[in-house]
Amino acid sequence: MKQFSSPTYRLFITLLMVFIHQNTFGQWMRSTVEYSTHLRDHRSINSPALMRLEKGRDILALPLHEESQFVKVWDYQTGKRGFVLSKELVYIDTLAKADLFVPNFQGQIHRKEALLHIENIEEYSIIVEIDQYPYEIAPYKEIKLALPEGQHGIWAYRDGALPFWGDIELKDSSEYIIQIKTTEDEDVIMADIQPVEHVVDTVIVENRYEKTLTFLPKIKIDTTKIVDNKHPQDLEMAQTPFDIRGYVKLNGLYDFHGLARTGGFPPYDIPVGEDNILNPGFYLSARQSRLGISSNILTDQGYIKLFIELDFVGGGNALDYVRLRHAYVQYGYLTVGQTWTTFTDLYSTPLTVDNEGPSSSSSTRQGVIRYEKKVGKSDNEFAISLETPTRNFSDTIAIDQRQLWPDVASRYKITLPRGQIQAAGLFRVLSQHNPDDQVISKIGYGLMISGKNSFKDKHKIYYQIIGGRGVTRYISAFSSYNLDAVASPTNDIYVPFSAGGYFTYEYYFKPNLFLNFVNGVSWIDNAEWQPDHTFEKSYYTSANLFWFPFDRCRTGLSIVQGERFNKDGQRGSAWRFQMYIRYDI
Repeated sequence: MKQFSSPTYRLFITLLMVFIHQNTFGQWMRSTVEYSTHLRDHRSINSPALMRLEKGRDILALPLHEESQFVKVWDYQTGKRGFVLSKELVYIDTLAKADLFVPNFQGQIHRKEALLHIENIEEYSIIVEIDQYPYEIAPYKEIKLALPEGQHGIWAYRDGALPFWGDIELKDSSEYIIQIKTTEDEDVIMADIQPVEHVVDTVIVENRYEKTLTFLPKIKIDTTKIVDNKHPQDLEMAQTPFDIRGYVKLNGLYDFHGLARTGGFPPYDIPVGEDNILNPGFYLSARQSRLGISSNILTDQGYIKLFIELDFVGGGNALDYVRLRHAYVQYGYLTVGQTWTTFTDLYSTPLTVDNEGPSSSSSTRQGVIRYEKKVGKSDNEFAISLETPTRNFSDTIAIDQRQLWPDVASRYKITLPRGQIQAAGLFRVLSQHNPDDQVISKIGYGLMISGKNSFKDKHKIYYQIIGGRGVTRYISAFSSYNLDAVASPTNDIYVPFSAGGYFTYEYYFKPNLFLNFVNGVSWIDNAEWQPDHTFEKSYYTSANLFWFPFDRCRTGLSIVQGERFNKDGQRGSAWRFQMYIRYDI
């Protein structure tokens, strides 16, 4: 057999690639991801990322035109569509387009249209697009469409299977059945078509009915005379659609030692010594329900994300006040508004029935101006922010809760194959007036190490260690007790060192049934001159069982135990049973 010489072979391959390149625009191509990347919502690097595409993943790509850096992508394994940089893909071949052969048949019932029955004979829901109009067909169900004469495009697809793509030519006064099915391996969708025959008969139907119409007098309104009362700071007319999200959550608990707070279990409030007695009580409420709105606003410079979230646990234990949890906008790498502090790690926070989570976790929400992005081509994350410097200590000559300088927080997260690890830092300047009306300032700082890891899909661990001076407002166990700094007998301020941490083990019986155990500790350093009854440390332990019985429904049961130790060694313990039932909107 005659062999190609090396230069000839290379020339042949080059010409072939040029031919393929010039004929791919406007055609769906079977492709693979050459470099791990993200599927984006729009043809912009600043647009929201819909999902991560790992190297080697098979997808469908639609090159737009030769000058475009982006291609339209369809991840048929999940059903998501978006855009990816062309240089991050390798094209394999063109997706074969089928022509459904329609037998030369015309029915005896004359009509100016063709009837098309589409049957799904699979156990999965399938989406069928006719002329780009999608119809979702449940398992073993059918839909009936009346279509004009002529050629129609058809797509049939579901998650995890290579879609069917083709054309069908229909004639007036005809009727057909298309059956959608998959191959034996359930990885490729197929379609078959058959005609439907009818027998003509004559039926005379006579209908008679009476209907009384009442006409009301028409009111004429000149819309130019309508008064519009508008303040300069009032809301503008909406220009973008928005999504509503939230859930209804019924929270119940039985407390054995009379702890008043129902939103969380605070070991700081546990009575010690002789005051630590049984004082049981039952509580049931839906105040932890949440409601939020979000919108992705498309501008000439990219997408702006808006999010607002409320719940109903503000004010006090007996008052159902609305509380603002989140209110922020995000443009590219910049986030402005109220949301989670940068000095936290939401990914390493375990799910607990206790709404506030482990007492030693960092879970503060406040005003932020944050720059945050992923580093290079990795999933590692860097963030730095200016944040609300709300002071959390008593000041008899207070100037409200304002401080001279904002808090500065930063974090760096390293993504691992089965988890992540994060380091975060915090810098603060704490200021207050002394009795001589002089401003005294002290430096505060904090450091946090946290992470999460998975093992064999059924085992997960979560951990966090936090410590620093003047950072108690960032630790859940201390956040409401004015412990960032204490006025000293010398008219100075004492900024104590505090620390905390937790470790959680989680086991999955099934994807929707799992159990975790949380153990945490919190500690604060006390000065010699502070009273003996001053809080020194606490322990937190909980066991949480979760069952998600069906889509959008969650249930949880837990038992929580805590201990408090004072400076003089007195201690007290408390127990609580908790549950919740939650249904997402």
